[in-house]
Amino acid sequence: MTRRVGITIALASILCLALIPMTSSAQCCAKSSGCGGGWIQLFDGLNYDDWKVNEDHPETFSFKDGQIIANGSRSHIFYTGGVLDNNFRNFELKVDVKTKPNANGGIFFHTAYLKEGWPSQGYEVQVNNTYAPDPRKTGSLYNTNDVMEQYAQDDKWFTEHITVWEDHVVIKVDGKTVVNYIEKDAKPPKCLSSGTFALQGHDPGSYIAYSNIRVKPLPCAPQWEPLFNGENLDNWEQINGTATYEVKDGVVIGTTAKGSPNSFMCTKKMYSDFELEYEAKVDPTMNSGVQIRSHSLKEYQNGRVHGYQVEIDPSERAWSGGIYDEARRGWLYDLKDNPKAQQAFKNGQWNKFRVLAVGDKIMTWVNDVPAADLEDGMTKEGFIALQVHGYNGDNPVSVAWRNIRIRDLSCANCPKAAACAKKTACANAATCANAAACAKTAACDKAAACDKAATCPKFTASAKAAPCCKQSVQ
Repeated sequence: MTRRVGITIALASILCLALIPMTSSAQCCAKSSGCGGGWIQLFDGLNYDDWKVNEDHPETFSFKDGQIIANGSRSHIFYTGGVLDNNFRNFELKVDVKTKPNANGGIFFHTAYLKEGWPSQGYEVQVNNTYAPDPRKTGSLYNTNDVMEQYAQDDKWFTEHITVWEDHVVIKVDGKTVVNYIEKDAKPPKCLSSGTFALQGHDPGSYIAYSNIRVKPLPCAPQWEPLFNGENLDNWEQINGTATYEVKDGVVIGTTAKGSPNSFMCTKKMYSDFELEYEAKVDPTMNSGVQIRSHSLKEYQNGRVHGYQVEIDPSERAWSGGIYDEARRGWLYDLKDNPKAQQAFKNGQWNKFRVLAVGDKIMTWVNDVPAADLEDGMTKEGFIALQVHGYNGDNPVSVAWRNIRIRDLSCANCPKAAACAKKTACANAATCANAAACAKTAACDKAAACDKAATCPKFTASAKAAPCCKQSVQ
């Protein structure tokens, strides 16, 4: 779809600065997700009273057989209902879509009602299987991260699944991930912020049916915490090997010892669901990595460290960001089919790694380029560790880490969460109630009654969150 945006860059820049999410988060995060998986219907199939058509061509949209039909000249229909006051920041959205041949349309998020014209705020997710004039196919984050391959068919229902969490956008078409995008530099007027959803009617030749529109509000992000204080390794302990670790100028430096097996500097604390960031620089002759959800158990190979490792690989193979199962199953997710990720790592330079582990899903990025996307449920929690690989060279070599920080998404530090769980029907409601700190577990509708349920001071709960969380708003 092509369009003109009638706004100057200067005005757009001001708009984006005003809308970019702040860490404290004023609104739009999960209020109550419900026990049934957290999904809330935005369109009940009976009418579209919670939706408002703009004034371009209101006749473009109609209601038929429980579906919103878009067929006519340019127009957009916006969600204006009461869920989160139609203002969403972090969320999952699923829309069932069926197109006729040569149809073009789109699904907008983080947008706002506009009387006429193309929505100027937020992003569009493309709906286009066979519309020849525009090469961007279904699932594209329009004109930002475009998909040129067709993943859905006309005259058949398919599902577009959009997940937005802070600066991260994932788009799936019928379960296949087609976009995995991190917003690095917002380009006005497109920027991740907050807002409502809209469906597009593109032209008279396009016929699109939208149905079963549902949203799962997601929690506001917790605050980042340093995992390494820049001064010492007091909250870490070395396990296995005889490599040396020292702190110098805010950097952890691990140096090989000839003949030593793999060495690990491990956090004393265990982590389950989290987002981890760090920078690493490694000698080009060695291999290294960062362990996550790992363990050292006497009954397992006499205490050998084992678990998931995010690879640091300066070799020609270039699998940095891949996931290796240390001392267990070997490679779980290599990068042989991901040339962009292979090219992301820069030898001899500081490289930024990002790791997101939630439930069975582990995802990695190297210098903001998506690398691994693994689903594996073998280990749910464990320590984080910095590896110095075994090395037999005559001259010691080093690997260095800095700016190591973490966001704990498990909310295991909420002492009163269990009390709320007992008052709800959610079997897994051991979460910060409606502060919705647990990314993997939906908070229960009934949790609003838990007025003493869980203060979660580490989480920036929404000002609009349920009463049991108001005391935890920062």
